Amino acid sequence: MKYVVVLILLSSISLVGCGDVPQAVVKPSQQTVQFPKATDIQYVYVNAGLAALSYTPKNESETVAQIEKWLATAKPVSVQLPPPPNPPIETAANTNPAVLELKLSSKRQVLISPTFYMSGHSQDLSKVYHFVDGVISYQVENKTAYFKDPNLYNWLKNDQWQRQFNTKLAQ
Repeated sequence: MKYVVVLILLSSISLVGCGDVPQAVVKPSQQTVQFPKATDIQYVYVNAGLAALSYTPKNESETVAQIEKWLATAKPVSVQLPPPPNPPIETAANTNPAVLELKLSSKRQVLISPTFYMSGHSQDLSKVYHFVDGVISYQVENKTAYFKDPNLYNWLKNDQWQRQFNTKLAQ
């Protein structure tokens, strides 16, 4: 009986102070962004992996057409992310999700990725990264807009892009 009480007491103590992970707040938005047309996109890359390698599509025109179709159906949202951890989390490798990079004929660069934030501290980074389900970040220069786009989100977050990109390293 004594051991059961101690076990229950220890489990209660370990839960105190663990608190819930802060959540992002997502709301519909009236924001508008002029997405690039397929003819404006000169190059497409995905940057991914611990070494942040750049990968090119096997068939660029098909990939660009698919991206254009996803962006055409994306719904604008406003996102309020929790503040970053203090002290910040530092890693010696790229642990972020895949980023879709579009180089436009205007020389501008567009970065698209699953929206995420970091919260807490752990050696297990999967406990530190928190994704905003179905929401992508659309960054041009220093401005970021957010869109609900479950297909593009899943394509990037779940590495589905790899089927359409050259992921084999040269020998």
